[in-house]
Amino acid sequence: MITLAYLTTIALAGILTAFVAGNNLSAAVGTIIGSRITSRAIGIAIGILGFTLGLMLEGSALHTASANLLPHSYTLVSYAFLVSFALFILAYFLRSPLSLTMVLVGVAIGLSIHHGYTVNGNFVILMVITWILAPLGSVLFAFLLNRELQKRQSRNFWSEISYLKVILIAVSFLTAFTLGANTLGLIANMAGFDIWVIASMITGIVTGSLFLSKGIIKRVGEEMYLMRYSNALTSLLVSSVFVEIATLFSIPLSNTQTLTSSVLGTGMSYRTKAIYMRPFMIVLATWIIAPIAGLFLGLVI
Repeated sequence: MITLAYLTTIALAGILTAFVAGNNLSAAVGTIIGSRITSRAIGIAIGILGFTLGLMLEGSALHTASANLLPHSYTLVSYAFLVSFALFILAYFLRSPLSLTMVLVGVAIGLSIHHGYTVNGNFVILMVITWILAPLGSVLFAFLLNRELQKRQSRNFWSEISYLKVILIAVSFLTAFTLGANTLGLIANMAGFDIWVIASMITGIVTGSLFLSKGIIKRVGEEMYLMRYSNALTSLLVSSVFVEIATLFSIPLSNTQTLTSSVLGTGMSYRTKAIYMRPFMIVLATWIIAPIAGLFLGLVI
């Protein structure tokens, strides 16, 4: 039976997806577009394809997370999406790198508690531990990997550049794929993961990628240190691996966390480069504020 709550859920799922895709497109493919490895059209197409395939092929892996955080009620899911959208749109216009994943999780937990539903405490603890360890691991592995790449620089500079370009395109696609599987997968499972939800979200992916891509994470990276092909490759690869692992264990994990941490770790691998820490500290503050704000608003609704 089609209800107003169901239609609202479908519409909000598409709208949230549009802003997530637009906000994260440049994080995935900004390097290959900005450095002219690919044209803007091809870069956007790679991002759209990655988001879509990640959602369709692995998005269902977030079913367990959705079930543990919020009962499947279209009314409650609509509230969760609406509150998350309000916070996300506020951060979007303030140009603040807010994580939708963390906000949505906080709102879902708050709504469940407010309406007397049992929240899986063990899962929440595991998720919070992952949110702490994944950024730390991203910093460490990006640091080590980039150091190793520096030691293994090819004597043939132009061959190395060509080689990195091809890999960077593949890793850019992987970054988009993992976001589609994890963040968009969480939205889809909360919404019900039926054909209409997927259709609405794919529409959101295309719309957001074409018209809403601003590039918050890319700006943060550029403020910390000058991006090179090897830097971008290291940051994107490490981030994607951590998000993919979290997806396989049905744990929501923000690409903002892992990618920003990977950028920091890559920058730290240069002994002679100074790193501008202020952008990273701002992002770190949002990791704490986002789920708490979401939890509070979920509790009072």
